[in-house]
Amino acid sequence: MRRAVKGTLLGGGLLIALVVSPPPSPHAQESITIEGQLENGTSGAEVPPEQIVTLSVFNLGDNPETRESAADADGRFSFEGVPGDEGYGYIISTEYAGAVYTYESDYPLTTEAVGLTIYESTNSGGAIEVRSHTLVVNNADPDTQLMNALELIALENTGDRTFVPDITQPGIMDLLRFSLPSTAVDLDVLTSMRGGQILQVDRGFAITTPVPPGAYEIAYTFRTSYWDGKLSFDHALPFGADTFRVLLLHDLGQVTGGGLQEMERLILGEQGYQRIEGEALDAGARIELDFTGLPQPSLWQHWQDIVSSEGFLGAVIPGTLGMGLLALLAYVLYRKGSLLSKAEQTSGPDQHPAIIETIARLDGRFQQGEIGKQEYLQLRGELKGQILDQPVTPSPSLSQPATASLASETGEPSPDQVAEETERPGL
Repeated sequence: MRRAVKGTLLGGGLLIALVVSPPPSPHAQESITIEGQLENGTSGAEVPPEQIVTLSVFNLGDNPETRESAADADGRFSFEGVPGDEGYGYIISTEYAGAVYTYESDYPLTTEAVGLTIYESTNSGGAIEVRSHTLVVNNADPDTQLMNALELIALENTGDRTFVPDITQPGIMDLLRFSLPSTAVDLDVLTSMRGGQILQVDRGFAITTPVPPGAYEIAYTFRTSYWDGKLSFDHALPFGADTFRVLLLHDLGQVTGGGLQEMERLILGEQGYQRIEGEALDAGARIELDFTGLPQPSLWQHWQDIVSSEGFLGAVIPGTLGMGLLALLAYVLYRKGSLLSKAEQTSGPDQHPAIIETIARLDGRFQQGEIGKQEYLQLRGELKGQILDQPVTPSPSLSQPATASLASETGEPSPDQVAEETERPGL
């Protein structure tokens, strides 16, 4: 009684009929015979004689065992005395016309015949069609201003030849090409096809993986920088697409694309996504994508990024003193904004006592050396201006600033004495 062998077609293949001898007792290692046959799936083509077929036998904890067999004129081959037991795995492969065709299975083999087919090759990608192309954006970091993106592509080789990109001839760039923003980093590519390399090309990347007839998937992730909540880039579609869509996580911003239509919001899991898409896009189409309203850093973080950027110090304040001066400037801006924001909240004739209290706190900070003289005079003048521009009703309890007693006790000049050096007499 024969035991069936069933395999999965990965990257095209060769037709192999596997015949397994009857198993012995359940716990004894089997010795099986694997027989197969190659077939050529390209119209009018034949299996080459003496085509080498390789069998790799894997066992848990052991090095793989490799055997070879030459197919006869009809494409038949066999492997005898192949070990079989729990934990064994088998890979049968052959290389033909620039592509490798493979069948894989674990023990026990479960079908009688496995159909794998070899193909003639072509350097033209004319039979490659992209069924769908989806760009998904699910995160944007306001601190680093980096946007995370995932692109999913379903393509099909509709011909009867394996597309094998030729990178040996200068000027020929008929490759599987994919578009990226110019600022993209951390590229990671996954594909259901076998072999090949990733190449950097203008405005993106390419892969040299052979594409046998059939349907395949490609996925790649990357991060790209944006600025001021915006990102624009020209997304190229070298092979066109039956459907091209962009999904942007809800509340992350907005996206528009030339020729793409706004569609109904899409729910994936518990997350909602804005969706725009277009259909029947020709090979070589280009779509200008515009992302707006992306998360931005706070104003303070924004200034920190500018100050710390390469070349800023040399351009604005040359020399080693630049960093110290810029740090002082940042501190002054922060303190000034903090003090004035409190005073602005207490403007108006009815709020003079609150402004005076703010001046008193400012005087105290000056006495304690927390702020410099020039900054102190400027801030005190602005606060006093808010009072002098309005009618004032004297208050006996506030007729003398609280810091006057402090100045007399320490023997240091009072804040008003300092102020009088550059200001008119006043409060």
